[in-house]
Amino acid sequence: MGSQKDGVRPVAASGGNEFHNYHHDIALLKLSRPTSARDKGVRAVCLTDADKRPVNPKQQCVATGWGRVKPKGDLVSKLRQIRVPLHNISVCRDKYGDSVELHGGHLCGGQLDGFSGACIGDSGGPLQCSLKDGRWYLAGITSFGSGCAKSGYPDVYTKLSFYLPWIRKQINIAVDEY
Repeated sequence: MGSQKDGVRPVAASGGNEFHNYHHDIALLKLSRPTSARDKGVRAVCLTDADKRPVNPKQQCVATGWGRVKPKGDLVSKLRQIRVPLHNISVCRDKYGDSVELHGGHLCGGQLDGFSGACIGDSGGPLQCSLKDGRWYLAGITSFGSGCAKSGYPDVYTKLSFYLPWIRKQINIAVDEY
């Protein structure tokens, strides 16, 4: 896969609210020029409210990132990916307790084995899940975890379906500005 470098500028950050303690951990960027799926290295992913259904642990999801492999290691030079099982938000609430107030804008997922998971530098990366028809959709954005795959601790993602009305509004505003 090739790479593409373009300038970007912020459209809006944090769902119109101030980021605080991992609430509203989302921002949109606008490319300096329109792009298409024909551009080298550019692929589309669907935005859908399909993840409003109850969590299905058998659903196929993948997180990608450029983060560290070990807590004190360097960032990687090759994009890495990992299969991510989804969990009920109560699993994350039990593990993170009062340190972070989790709400409907969060998604809980990740391996609990202590050998694989999001690490430092993966924040902001996509969590993509497949639909029954084979299409992939952006379910979440890596927000935080235990540091690096701490055994028993899942990762927390910003849940895209929660912010979909805000995203659609921002996209419509941004399209008018081209």
